[in-house]
Amino acid sequence: MKATSDRDKMTQASGITVDESTKILNVEDVNNKEELAKKFDHLFEANDPKKGGSLYLQSKVIRARERIEMHWAQEKLKAEQAAEAEQATPAEKTQQSEPPSENSNKPQ
Repeated sequence: MKATSDRDKMTQASGITVDESTKILNVEDVNNKEELAKKFDHLFEANDPKKGGSLYLQSKVIRARERIEMHWAQEKLKAEQAAEAEQATPAEKTQQSEPPSENSNKPQ
């Protein structure tokens, strides 16, 4: 449920979903950085107001790329946290899963 919550927060912050972003940039795979860069560059240039394009559409292209970059950052953080959890020793894993004992809060 936390992942959904994080995704919702990023959508609220950016005003756009990852799905909308892929549609705006016309990319199939959100993780294909090369394709995304090519599509972004093309759409950004095609909508350049100095060349008769639309500032509104150009800003949508920028927001779409930013939202996908936010998605990448979130996925990277999840992977790092999973790797850290795997590397934890069995004793650390036990400590993380056990609630603190009553004696641990008393001064000695």
